[in-house]
Order: sequence, then structure tokens, then C-alpha cells
Amino acid sequence: MNPIVGVTTWRRELNTFYGPEDLTTLSTFYTDAAIDAGMVPMLFTPALDPSEAARVVSLVDGVILSGGDDVDPASYGAEPTHSKHFYKDVDDFELAVVEAARNQNKPLLAICRGLQLLNVALGGTLSQEVTEAGGTHELISTDHIEMNARRHVVHFEEDSIVGSIYGSSEAKVNTLHHQGVDRLADGLIVEGRTDDGLVEAARCEGSWWAVGVQWHPERMDGDHRKLFEAFRDQL
Repeated sequence: MNPIVGVTTWRRELNTFYGPEDLTTLSTFYTDAAIDAGMVPMLFTPALDPSEAARVVSLVDGVILSGGDDVDPASYGAEPTHSKHFYKDVDDFELAVVEAARNQNKPLLAICRGLQLLNVALGGTLSQEVTEAGGTHELISTDHIEMNARRHVVHFEEDSIVGSIYGSSEAKVNTLHHQGVDRLADGLIVEGRTDDGLVEAARCEGSWWAVGVQWHPERMDGDHRKLFEAFRDQL
């Protein structure tokens, strides 16, 4: 039987025929990538109380922390300067999911916001704005083709897990984020950086398989799907 993976979801506000509503949403890029790699995705609603995290994590074989909104700066002891949309209750639940996955030794794949959340969960901090015109992290376009395009290179550290997954010393990736890792948490090891020095891949040291990437592999084909296959192989 294919392993079951829990996938965190997003909260979105939408004006509907019935008036404003909060929706639990997730791009099908995530579920399609999980299914294509031989996994069965189970969605975790962000409406759950953190006290439920250990129980829902116990129901799955592994966890995917999806992308989404900014992380509440209060979670890493900062005031909001460039953070735009964040929900403390969502962060509290997902931080508890990270703790539960670690305590239960459930493999974890963290994507974009997921890497940022993993870093914060282990005691690290974030840069609230990393984009600049003409820089490695060019200001993000809302054009869907540009959002999915491979826009810059990540250089993998020697003997990195992610580098071995890709079978290369570097990979060209997409860029949808405007925040990133600032101080790397104790217990995380750098797996890859961009030319401007930003950490874009990291893993947890020790026996717990927890790998995070700042790009969105679910939106790209080819070598990027190897991440999901490597994650599946840990389940």
C-alpha cells in the first residue's frame, strides 16, 4: 500500500456569493506531486488546535510542510517590518506539527514557507524581505509562467543530501518567496545556497529525516520530482 502523507494547507479569505468566507486551500501541484511519487496525501486543516498536532501526525507516515503565507514575526521574536500576511494560530498549529513529526521520527519535507517554519520551529530567525530589483532574488512576478520558471541557481554543499538527490552540485530553481532564512537554527545543516548567500536548502542533523527547500519543486518537472521520490523512500 502507498504511504500516507499529511500536507499542511493554507487559509484564504474569499468574497463569495454568500459573503466573505475563510477557505482551507492547497494547490493541486502538491497533491499531484505526492500522488505521482506514489504517496496518498491527507490534508491537515490549519483550523486545528496545536494540541491536536501529535494525534494527526500519528495517523500519517510523513509530513509535507507546504508553502503559503509569511510566518508571524512574533514566532521568532521580531516585529513585523516587511511581513505581509500571517496568522498566528496557523503558525502555532504548524509549529506543533513540526515538533510532533520530530518526536515521532516521521520524515518531513518542507517547501518554501515550510523551510522557514522548520527553521523557526528549531529556534532560527527569518529575513522579512530578500527581494531586490536586478538581484539573485528578483522582485516576484505574478505571471504564472514566470512564477514556475527556473530563475536562479542553488549551489549544493559537498556531500549534501539534496545534492545527492539531484545527482548534481547545483540546480536551477524557481522563486516565489520574498522572505528567507536569516539565522539558521541550531540543529539545521546548510544543504544549498544561492549566489547572494541565502540558505535555500537545509536538513536536520541526526537521525530525523527532515529536509527543507526554499523553492517549489512541486511546480516543476524533471529533476525536481526526485525530491518527492526521495521523501517517499523514507516512509
